[in-house]
Amino acid sequence: MNFRKIARDPDSIEHAGRVVVRYPPPSHADPPNLGSLHTDHVHIDAVTQPDHLDPTATRVVLDTSVLVADPACLYAFPDCDVVVPLTVVEELDGLKTRMDDVGRSARTALRTLEELRRRAGGSLAAPLRLHDGPQGGTVQIEVNGIQRHLLVEHGLDPEVPDNRIIGAALGQAHRAPTTMISNDAALRIKAAHLGLEAAEHQPVGRGHSSRPMGWMAIDTTVDVIDTLYRSGGIDSTGLPGAEALSENNFAVVRSGSQSALARRRDGELQLLQHASPEAWGLRARSKEQRFALELLVDPDITVIALDGRAGTGKTVMAIAAGLEQVVEQRRYERLAVYRPLVPVGRADVGFLPGDLAQKVDPYLRPLYDALYDLLGFDRTQKMFEKQAIEIAPLAYMRGRTLNHAFIILDEAQNTTPE
Repeated sequence: MNFRKIARDPDSIEHAGRVVVRYPPPSHADPPNLGSLHTDHVHIDAVTQPDHLDPTATRVVLDTSVLVADPACLYAFPDCDVVVPLTVVEELDGLKTRMDDVGRSARTALRTLEELRRRAGGSLAAPLRLHDGPQGGTVQIEVNGIQRHLLVEHGLDPEVPDNRIIGAALGQAHRAPTTMISNDAALRIKAAHLGLEAAEHQPVGRGHSSRPMGWMAIDTTVDVIDTLYRSGGIDSTGLPGAEALSENNFAVVRSGSQSALARRRDGELQLLQHASPEAWGLRARSKEQRFALELLVDPDITVIALDGRAGTGKTVMAIAAGLEQVVEQRRYERLAVYRPLVPVGRADVGFLPGDLAQKVDPYLRPLYDALYDLLGFDRTQKMFEKQAIEIAPLAYMRGRTLNHAFIILDEAQNTTPE
């Protein structure tokens, strides 16, 4: 589970799993403390354009499905010349408006290519070296070189996008050893039939563009851990490795069998208390959940982003923290939970039966389930009647003024800057 700050770049909000906003922020002169800064723009470490390419280097032609499955795959082929057919860019452009993971990946891939294009001086028609060194590799966008006559000879329509991608790979095969990388089985079959080497993309962990986790493990000595327990905090500048931590990031400081959990605040690593914080009776069952609750129940943290796999407790912890501060502590007047409506398959909202409430209910059901588990059915209904809790589609948030509210934006990765 990742804990990050929401950046001012509006694109960054679409990549957070859960977003919690408290308004108004605490009244003090200093700016609010947030989690660790992150946007999902891929960091580009490209260097100058090479004078020529090694004719013995393998050329890797990427299909649209590869960039959708792994937007950072441009860096996954060291010592190879990566070629992206212009047809792939066109297909990504058609996918970028989708309000699901496919659209999000398409937007990320296009931003990566755009950043590389600017680094290359305005065009990726010529190869751009990604890194210095013998295994740097290059990337380019293939505009010409589609072998239309070979496609026609084998009975393939050159106007079909998948066939044009294969045609571009055939053009590259005339210059150097070429591999067609695709997650589309039909495309791999056709490419292999035309004599190309075809392979499926298998992402291996997180690469060059992996997002910050919000915490890190730091190996140190027993004396440092003893000092941390004895004084409750140590200067982060004196601990090797701690300089990489941002404000409100966490650290697992360890030495052999001894360890301690700490949080960076005001340039100091502060020891987390042995007793884990609770929110509406919920306790953390992992260190990641412990870190999340530390931020969720801290009144000085006004914006939090939780990112992680499904089922790790992001939604229920955010709702529990909201109930704790609305009902028990009365720090806020109401709990407002919003979720974007993302159609699944053909189950678009307009095609579902019933009135508006019945149409949106299936999309908001996970939020009701969390409330029923925490409050019970009867108490939840009473809270709705008192307007202490509000659950609505994200579209209904436009133009709203939410004062003294604990706001949760669920499934925020499906949102757009608009």
